Amino acid sequence: MRILILALALGLTLTGAVAARGPDGALLARLMALGDHDGARAHLAAAVSEPALHALYRTHLEGLIARQQGRSADAVALFRAVLAIDPGFVAARVELAKSLLATRNFEGAQHHLDSLALNADDAIRTIAQAGLDHIRANRGYGAQMHFSIAPSSNLNRGSAHRIFAAGGMDFAIDPDSRRTAGTGITIGGSAYHSFSLGNGQAVIANAAVDLTTDIEGTRAEQLSLSAGLNWQGRLGNSRFGLGPIADVSYSGFDPHLVRYGLSGTLNVPVGGQNLVGLSFTVLGQDYASQAYRNGFRVLAGAQVTHAFTPAVRASLQLGADIERTQAAHLDRDGVFGDVRVVSDWRGGFSTALFVRYARDQYLGNYPGTGTPRLDERLSAGITVSNSQIDLGGFTPALSYSYTRQFSNVSFFDHDSHDVSLGLTKAF
Repeated sequence: MRILILALALGLTLTGAVAARGPDGALLARLMALGDHDGARAHLAAAVSEPALHALYRTHLEGLIARQQGRSADAVALFRAVLAIDPGFVAARVELAKSLLATRNFEGAQHHLDSLALNADDAIRTIAQAGLDHIRANRGYGAQMHFSIAPSSNLNRGSAHRIFAAGGMDFAIDPDSRRTAGTGITIGGSAYHSFSLGNGQAVIANAAVDLTTDIEGTRAEQLSLSAGLNWQGRLGNSRFGLGPIADVSYSGFDPHLVRYGLSGTLNVPVGGQNLVGLSFTVLGQDYASQAYRNGFRVLAGAQVTHAFTPAVRASLQLGADIERTQAAHLDRDGVFGDVRVVSDWRGGFSTALFVRYARDQYLGNYPGTGTPRLDERLSAGITVSNSQIDLGGFTPALSYSYTRQFSNVSFFDHDSHDVSLGLTKAF
């Protein structure tokens, strides 16, 4: 009982300077422990007269009452409403994560726990780590489906030019290879099954399927099937994942590409509000009708994430993307870097901004040019979502991005404006 009282008191007094003008958290905790909900409401009304603050604390209190009464779904809605008023209210994010765990919405809970794991307060980070361990031990199985519609000014990533120079001569680029506007549609689903190994470790089996086409019917349907196993665990406060992956893609339902390999991650907390992530993927690649492209691909990256506030996080990632084939002019050494800023706003809005640069240096001379191909690509974009919007159980997200690729081989020089409206539903 004492632990419950202390936890509730902490939950109602974690907002720093704002809490100094708020209710007596210890008294509210005692009233809650006694089940005197009306007494708690009365104390709150007497202690906080400012309308905006009262709305914040009253909604949070109603969420705590709902949780205590076992109404976890109601608690989720109430704590989301608190964060819509004040995205930096850490106590509400803690309680929301707990309520999502109670409803077995592990994906939603992990989203908030990952954020809390970068909190400056040791006690909050401990709660977050315990929640992440709970997910690993109790995840079980689950599935979700997703749908997106994506208008693009350059759906096929075709050339922005009409002429391609090779061997001292100019050649017309065929219409199918030039920039073509269109609207892509993707529908798919994924499923997982988690097997707990104890000691904070688990093996997760996962599979996914995606079908992509376009409204105009100008491209063949693309079907992708993927599967993998991932061994996850902890090394102190660090977390790792390692396992085999494989995917098969079809173009027009004809076999196109088979890839298989190994992928791994390691996330290491550094200080209170920083996370260093390392990742790698090694893939063998076999093409059904383009054997000259067979070979392997290696991706490796390092990322640093910093939480400026409970509602604002930024990350910097640097990496390499290396590919080897049977044709020297397709072998490439690539590097990339991106910066991302994720923010939660009043009203339940969340935004994710990114800027990315990538450079691919090909090794052999591109046919007809006498020089290796060099591509440089700049991208920037934003994704907007709102936790208060529920479309029949689907969560929407709207994205926009702009990409400009510069290439010394004009055939690959292009730009693109892309918009995507995605819907995801967990089961």
